[in-house]
Formats: sequence, C-alpha cells, structure tokens
Amino acid sequence: MFRSVMRNVTLMAGALALSAAAAYASEGMAKGKLHYTPADPNHYPYHDPAVVAGKAKINIDGAVIRDHAPVKVKKNEFKLGTDATPEQIAGWNVDVRPDGKGLPPGQMTVEKGAEVFANNCASCHGDFGEGVGKNPVLVGGFGTLTHQAKTGGDEGPEKTLGSYAPYIAPFYWYIKMAMPLPTPKKLTNDEVYGILGYLLQLNEIKVDGKEIEDDTVINADFLKKVHMPNEKGFSYNDLRKPDTHNTRCMKDCVDMKQMKVMHIAIDATDSIVPSVKLPVPTCDDPKIKGANGCPAVEAELPATAGQGGGAGEALYKKHCAACHASGAAGAPVVGNKGDWAPRIKQGKKTLYEHAIKGFNGMPPKGGAMSLSDDQIKEITDYMVGKSK
Repeated sequence: MFRSVMRNVTLMAGALALSAAAAYASEGMAKGKLHYTPADPNHYPYHDPAVVAGKAKINIDGAVIRDHAPVKVKKNEFKLGTDATPEQIAGWNVDVRPDGKGLPPGQMTVEKGAEVFANNCASCHGDFGEGVGKNPVLVGGFGTLTHQAKTGGDEGPEKTLGSYAPYIAPFYWYIKMAMPLPTPKKLTNDEVYGILGYLLQLNEIKVDGKEIEDDTVINADFLKKVHMPNEKGFSYNDLRKPDTHNTRCMKDCVDMKQMKVMHIAIDATDSIVPSVKLPVPTCDDPKIKGANGCPAVEAELPATAGQGGGAGEALYKKHCAACHASGAAGAPVVGNKGDWAPRIKQGKKTLYEHAIKGFNGMPPKGGAMSLSDDQIKEITDYMVGKSK
C-alpha cells in the first residue's frame, strides 16, 4: 500500500488546536522539569495555583484568585432549573484528552477504515491523505519542521497529522464532532477508529515497534499506545507567569475619554475593482464594424432546457466546477461523455438522489448545503445536458 505522500501544506488549525490541547511554547523552563507536554494532564509540570509577584494567588489558567466571602444561598432558593443528571452530563462530556481518557467503545480494522475514508474523506483529503486543492494534507512532512522559508524559493515546514501532531487521541474527538465538513457527526464510533487507523498506517506510525497492518484492529486501547513522532515537540507554558511586564499607570495617565478612536470602514468589494478599466467593444467601434453590420459581435442564444445556461450553469460554476471541471477526487468531468454515459443510463431520479444525498466520495449537495433540492436538480440537468 502506498503510505507516504509528501506535500507542502498546513494542517487545519482546528484539528491541531484540539490535538495539541494545553500545549504551548515555553520559556525559562526550570531545570529538572519536563521539557515537553506529557500526554497525561496529571503529570503536567504546572498543575497547582501559585503565589507570584505582588503576593497574588494565580490559578493554573493565569487568573488571579480573589478571596471573597462565600455567598450563602439556600438550595433552590432562586428556582432556576434543576441539577444536571449523569446522562445529561455525559451528553456534553465528549472531549478526549491527549492520554486517551474519554475515548468511547468501538473498533474497526484498518482495511475497513480505508473504505470509510474513501467514502467520506477522500473528496477533500485525497485517497492517500495527499490533499485535494487547498484542503489539508494529512500525510508526510517528516523531518521538515525545522525548515524556514526565508525566501520564496525555500521550503517551509510541512505540518501534517503525521509530522506535527503531538498526540492522536484528541483527533478522535475532532473527527467525530466536526467531520465530514458538510455533514458533521454522521460517522459512527467504529468508523472514526477505522479512519484514524488508516491515517496512522499511511504515516507509517509504528506501535510497540510494529507496523500497522490492514487487519490491525483500532480501538481505544490501541490509540492509547500510539506515540506520534512530534510528541515531544511541544512544551507547557506556565500560564501563572505574565507574558508582559508593563506596569499599570498610577499617575498622570492618559484620559482615554479624550482620545479619539478612528474607525476605518473598508468595503472589500471596492478593493478588487481593476485599476484600469478596459473598453468594451461594440458595433459602434469602426475597427470591428464590418460591411454587413456587426459580424464580430454575436448575440447570445437563449439557453434551452438541459443544454446549459440559466440558473443551473451559474450555480454549477459557483459550487461544483472546482471538482467537475477538473475531475478532482474522481468526479465525472462535465463534457466528458465517457464519464457521464454510465451515470446517465441510471436515470435522472438516481442522479438527483446521488447529487442531493451524496454518493461515494461526493458529500451531499457537493458540500453546498445552502442550496435547495430544486437548485441541485438544475445543476444536475445542466451537467447532464453538457455531457451527452
């Protein structure tokens, strides 16, 4: 199986933010302390409140702890709601820690996970995690994190799931909650485990010194044993220490009420107006006006049903051309009779259903969930008409 695809890309910020939860760049780590963020939060080097400059007690999240007399409130005095039940709490407590705490039951083999990935993820991330268009690359990039793109010709770091993420467990949470992008939360627990196993295999991650095979079963216990190559690439920042050293103004301070704050309103549409306006040729131009009227300018023919033009064409160009004009992720190319002949034979009802509900690697409505079913049918009619 092809397992290593190298591309220049930055992995989506959301996934990395989740995978590197509580991991920050650190300065001035004390000798003898951990120099990286361990997976188990119970072993973080800073886990208790501390007294810092000014004798203020600072919480682990950097907040100043104030001593206040507790407010005495009788139970249910304000009649505001009821206590949350364990079931209600469980419904919201869905996060997964770096050490794997929070992973739910479920399992799937890598081979089946590859099928799930092909049907739900490949349209954006490619069959082998190589990325489609500007979508994130998930594979490769090992040994590139120290690269610095100082000039336009220098290669920068390739931040992918395999090369950059310090832990794999939080990615379960991210995929389960946010993917696939057009239809989040559609994947089962088993399917998410299968997808992660396939991505680990593509990145050639070894577990207990062994390669991940097609028949390897991926579950919570397996993910807890995974150590990513960049696990020690992040260190924990002591949030109890301020990152600035400015002192509060106590004398002759600027009166902010006297300061005039300027707000600049920018209309983005104005910023893309061409600086040079090109003349539009017309029949009045002697350079194009022929003896028989205006042969160089042809009137547009009215669009006929199913043959392009109208709303279907405009919607296609806006929402579907990115894949169906290039054949990305195996999409049938509009105008290619060979691609469309077997699909057209299935009948319009089937084509409409696949376009609206999604089929194989294509998400429902091609990801354009704001479109109505009728608009999707107009797009389908246009593409079929252009491909007969």
